Parts: sequence; C-alpha cells; structure tokens
Amino acid sequence: MAFNIKKKLQVYIKDRITEIGKNQQQTQQVVLDYAQISRLFPEPNFIPYTAWSISPSVILHVLNDIVINKRLNIIEFGAGASTLYIAQLIKTLKLPTKLYSVESDQEWLTKMQNDILRFDLTDIVTFIYAPLTAVVEGLGLGEQKLWYDSEKITDDLPNEQEFDLVIVDGPFGGGTPYARYSAIPFIKDRLSEEYGVFLDDTQRKDEQEITGLWGQVLGVKPQCFQRYTYFKSSKSFDTTPYMISNF
Repeated sequence: MAFNIKKKLQVYIKDRITEIGKNQQQTQQVVLDYAQISRLFPEPNFIPYTAWSISPSVILHVLNDIVINKRLNIIEFGAGASTLYIAQLIKTLKLPTKLYSVESDQEWLTKMQNDILRFDLTDIVTFIYAPLTAVVEGLGLGEQKLWYDSEKITDDLPNEQEFDLVIVDGPFGGGTPYARYSAIPFIKDRLSEEYGVFLDDTQRKDEQEITGLWGQVLGVKPQCFQRYTYFKSSKSFDTTPYMISNF
C-alpha cells in the first residue's frame, strides 16, 4: 500500500513539473513574440490586449507570412490588434499590400477607425461594415444561423479581387454554432493560386471541426498550433515563427 502511494505521488510530482515547464515555455514564447511585433510601434504607443485579442504569436506568424511570401491582398474577418500591426508593417516597409478588414460591430469599428487615423494608416486599410445576418444557403454548417452580410462584403470589395492571405478571427464564436466556418466557402473562389489562411481560436471544438473541413475544401494539410491553425498552398514558404522549444 505504501509503495503504491509513493509511486502515485512520484508520478503526480513529475506531471506537475512537466506542466509547469510547459507553462513557463509558453509564457516565454509570448513574451518573445510580443517583443518582436512591438518594435513596429515606437514608444510610448500602446496596443491593448484583452481575452478576446488575437495573440502576439499569431500576429507574428501573420507578419512573417506577409513579408516572406510577399502577400499583396489581405482580407481579415474581425478587426482588432492584427489590423493595426498589419497596417503598420505595410507602412513601415512600404509594401504594395492592400488590407480589407470586415467587422460586424459598429461601435468597435468606429474605435478601430479612430486608432487607424491616430497612427496615420487610413490609406492602407479599407474597413467593411457587415452586420451579422442569416447565413446564406451554401455558406453555413450544421446549426449555424449567422454570418457577416455576404452581399455587403461583395459590394464593398473590388470586382474580381483575389486574395493571397485570409485571417479569420471573427465573428464572435458564442453568437452561433460554427460562426467562422463561412469564411472559406465565401472567399474560396477569390483565393490566389498561392495563398495563406489563418484561423484563430482552434483550441475550441467548433473551430477544430472547421479546421478539418477547411483542409478538405482547400485540399491542403492544416498546420495546427496551440491556439490557431495555418493553411498554405504548396509553393508558399514556411513562415512559422522561431520557437523557444527548438532552442
């Protein structure tokens, strides 16, 4: 009996030490990634991060992809911190890249427009206000009821515009089942031959299902990270950020 208790205690302590080590590594990774992206904005500027924000690690991967794979036309679903960093990267490096940002919340969109104005990035970002409406037939999945107003997005995008980078961090996942599924069915016919797609929050059950389905639709193998998933066409370069775990 005493031997079994001792054995269980040893296993428990070992597991806890392993868990603590992983948590420390993850924290160090976020700090490293944030230090990298924050260099785009000189002091004393501050970009808020909340529980709803896309993580610095995802943003760094996105920025790597823009630069290394020379993305020219970007569309993101869900405006936020990523919008500011992408626009600032385009401005800093004088890239010929266009960014279209789709947002469903008018109050949040107004805030984002003010932030873009404050950083003198208005010529780089085109915002599209698209409220959530009943999902169009053919774009939904399962019990999904809502998505962005697809007609509004289509009307506000340049005719036949192709995109080589898609970032999906909206709509809010709690508003309807499979809230983010529709992005790829909607944009698939507008994807460039070489492209990248980011889906955030793939630690959640709905997004995990969406990941598998998008992989089938796009015909590519998803690259799954702790919190997000990346899809890329065959000839796109690998743009995964440097990982502390590789040190």
